[in-house]
Parts: sequence; structure tokens; C-alpha cells
Amino acid sequence: MSLDHAILGFLRERPMSGYDLKTMCFDGRAAHFWTADQAQVYRTLDRLESRALVRSRTERQRSRPDRKIYSITDAGTSELDRWLRETPPPPPLRDPFLIRLRFADSLPSEDLIGLLRERRGALQTRLEALRERAAGGAHTATTPDRAALLERLTLDAAMADTRATIDWLDDSIELIEAESEQARELPPGTQRRLFAPPTAAEGAKR
Repeated sequence: MSLDHAILGFLRERPMSGYDLKTMCFDGRAAHFWTADQAQVYRTLDRLESRALVRSRTERQRSRPDRKIYSITDAGTSELDRWLRETPPPPPLRDPFLIRLRFADSLPSEDLIGLLRERRGALQTRLEALRERAAGGAHTATTPDRAALLERLTLDAAMADTRATIDWLDDSIELIEAESEQARELPPGTQRRLFAPPTAAEGAKR
């Protein structure tokens, strides 16, 4: 399970509490490619500890409740290395926006275009945030740190995916606008599909 191994990976870098894993790692460093809520993190830590892949110790705090600090065991390190050598299959595609778009033919063109533009705006905001993170990254040509380099590569992948989706949205908006303009030019009572081939009469006009 990827969440199990993500936690093992972060704990191999340094011991942490469940709270630190959630806030610093899954809400911070890994937010652009993997998310987990607090309950998932703690359930996974319990499962990993029951399998002896991590161990915990109680840390006393003066002004706060005591907390558990987790660290990876030798068995956990071996399991992480085994998992890293596997090649995972492509993840199944399940996009709530695309399934909504698939059945949006009943919407007026302006509403449909509005949905596409709203999605584009949200992705543009995400892309700008990713660029800011990449600009402030630790890896440079003069400080070749393997972990920092690989973290930068995950940011590069997220930026490339976001840019590609923005390009697709731009193309989609153009297509819907062209289809809408074409529909306005048709005689009343007729209907034409966006990708329908031209009729013989239309071909002759060309």
C-alpha cells in the first residue's frame, strides 16, 4: 500500500510524530502528488507498528500533552527498499471533472465554457504555487543532494501534468466556442454534432 510506504520513506529520513507526518509531509512536501488525512496517518502508523516496521517512543512535553515519536525499524527499511524496486502499474483514471464533463451536453454553451474556464483558473493557481515551491527548492547544480533532486522531479512532474491539462482546457474551450458559433449559423430546427463530417452540399460549397 503506497501510504504505508510513503510513511516509511518519511520516517527513514527522520523520526516524526503522526502530527508532523500529516502537517509537514502530506500537507507540505508531498501535497502535490499524495494526500492523507490525520485518521489515515494514525491508522497506518498503528498497522506498521503491529508489523514491527516502525517503533514508537513517548516524548514528554512540559506545556503540551505527551506525544508519540515514530521511527523506522530495520525490517521497515528492508520493506521500503523492496517496495522501491517494484515498478507500479499506471493508476486507474478516476477524474470527477471528466465524468461531469461527459454528461454536460444539456448545459448551455456559456455554462459549459464557464466550467472549463473555472477549472483552468484553479489549475493556473496550482501551477503558480508549484512554480513558487520549485523556485525555493534546495537542489541546485552546486548542491547536488539526491533527496532534494528527486523531490524536485516530483514537482516537475506535477507542473508538467498541470500545464498539459491547461493546454487541453484551452483547446476544449476553443472547440466548444466553435461548436456554439456553428450551431448559431444552422437553420432553426436542425442539429449537428461537433465532429460530424460535412454534408455533400457543404462539401460542394468548399
